[in-house]
Amino acid sequence: MFRPRSAGAHSEARRVYDRDRGSARRRGYTADWDKASASFLRDEDNVLCSGCLAVGVLTPAVLTDHIIPHRGDEGLFWDRDNWQSACRPHHDVVKPRLEAMFDRGEIAAADLRLASKVAQSLTRHLLR
Repeated sequence: MFRPRSAGAHSEARRVYDRDRGSARRRGYTADWDKASASFLRDEDNVLCSGCLAVGVLTPAVLTDHIIPHRGDEGLFWDRDNWQSACRPHHDVVKPRLEAMFDRGEIAAADLRLASKVAQSLTRHLLR
């Protein structure tokens, strides 16, 4: 079986990144976050994944996603206006793509919402 040379380097880089970024608890995802997130997801406006809803699919939300990545900013972390409801596929597949596009300057902050036109297009492409 052929394995590209870069495969080893990529997996090593990923291990270093994961080690250096710290645990979820160290990044602020504490018991207080768990309570706030659960409360947010119980709100009738947030029980369904906002990304799925935007493309006409009804999927229960299981995660509270930060629209704009907080990257350690406590104010942004706790700003409920920066939260959106998400299913696991939207959080783990679509949102990382959106954040990478945002980091490269290809999309605006508003496009990080899972209901945005950009996100809807990615949803149709990635989550068939």
